[in-house]
Amino acid sequence: MDRSSVAYHNSWNTREDVSGGLADGLDGDRGLPASLARHSTEAEPDVVAFWHRMALAAPAADAPRPGRIPVPAELHPVLQLLEVACRGSRHGGISVPSAGALYPYEHAVVAEHAGELAVFAVDAARRSVHLQCRIRPAEWPGGLPLPGPGRTLLLTNVRPWLSMRKYGDRGYLYAHLDAAHLSTHLLCLAQSRFERTRGLTAREVRPLDQVLGLPGRCRFVHSALWLDSPTAPSSAPRESWACVDQHGAPLRQTLPEHPEQQCWQRLPARPQPGTPVADSGAGSFTAARVAAAGPVAGQLAVAAPRRRSAKDFTGETVPVGDVRRALRATGTRLPWDLPVTGTFGITVLARRVAGLAAGAYRVYDGTLAPEPVAEHVVDGDELVRICMGQEHLRHAAAAVVFHAPRDAIFQLGIDGVDAALLRAGVLAHLLCLGAADAGLAITTIGGFDAAGWHRVSALPQRDEALYVALVGQAGVVAVKLDRLQRAYAHDEA
Repeated sequence: MDRSSVAYHNSWNTREDVSGGLADGLDGDRGLPASLARHSTEAEPDVVAFWHRMALAAPAADAPRPGRIPVPAELHPVLQLLEVACRGSRHGGISVPSAGALYPYEHAVVAEHAGELAVFAVDAARRSVHLQCRIRPAEWPGGLPLPGPGRTLLLTNVRPWLSMRKYGDRGYLYAHLDAAHLSTHLLCLAQSRFERTRGLTAREVRPLDQVLGLPGRCRFVHSALWLDSPTAPSSAPRESWACVDQHGAPLRQTLPEHPEQQCWQRLPARPQPGTPVADSGAGSFTAARVAAAGPVAGQLAVAAPRRRSAKDFTGETVPVGDVRRALRATGTRLPWDLPVTGTFGITVLARRVAGLAAGAYRVYDGTLAPEPVAEHVVDGDELVRICMGQEHLRHAAAAVVFHAPRDAIFQLGIDGVDAALLRAGVLAHLLCLGAADAGLAITTIGGFDAAGWHRVSALPQRDEALYVALVGQAGVVAVKLDRLQRAYAHDEA
């Protein structure tokens, strides 16, 4: 501490009554604690007012205090699912986004409680549950399964501004991809914990946006999981959870000047519930189609806690058998209801794969094509360049590119964009789990030169590159070179 700061510190401490001023009422003219107002000089009111707002010095005396209630038994299976989903960090912390992290996404559970349909906000990090509102049967959207005994709906709500404030419009892509990782993570785990599960897309659950008042708070439902009939008897969560009843409390509205509102206004208008959507007529996606979950899904759930994001690669050659094994996971049948938006593509760019010539290979339903569509070698400099300078990716043995026809995407408007990003995130997460099962290091990136990847991967002219994953042998770097550990309060995502 220098002398000037010491002098300021001492002068602050010698003022009368300031230490107790934050608790003794407000000055009616300026809205400041009375003692602070008395001792402020002509130059200080703005600073003191800022301190008063920053320190939350005078909370509203009449602010409602929600009453604590027991955690409803209907939520126990869902809370246990979220507890399991949190596991997996090497050091015991929460998982990273591409491994299915629950933060910063919001979750809500719709369940039958006390004979009524109720909505509970769930914060897994704080282990808290809030009864937010009740839904009358007449308000429930037609076509959606109705929660009841043993049947719940788990919603994942996305706040795209958390990424857009840092990455601009590109942040919308990151928010959706990470949410897709999370939804797939939860779905894989849920299949061994519930007799029936089903993934619902944003189009199917959009009516709930209005019912829950999400647009007024710059949020929307990204996806939902229909969870029916827990396989194990319902019991209280292993660790303590708190539940409070906020039913009837007004929802906070976002201030117009808030950055969240600015990002929200940049997004294309979302179709209203019931709006007809043009069918592209191009046929359904070729991967992760709606089907009954097979034994592979159970194997991937076992691999989930071992999922790691590689920090760098050694440059060693990897066996083609390991690559095939990892890719096979992308053919896993998951119970997702996805709209018709054209043929989705997966292309592998082999660099150092034993038994495979360097070049681009298509993947069909989890199977690597025997012949490349183009043979060429991508050196380290070019790889780093099309990865936007991410040096830690230089020695990756192969890359996997997820791509889709742009016309089929855009014909469906923002729904087509959301569906394509969901598909890319779902398949990328399956690939990550397959890589963990095969012993390959993997990392996913959303920041890349799309035109460069289009060229080196020999993608069809009509396609857009959506997402890229790099695989290889893990190096020894503990921290990604492009993203050093941040202070928690400064972390944008």
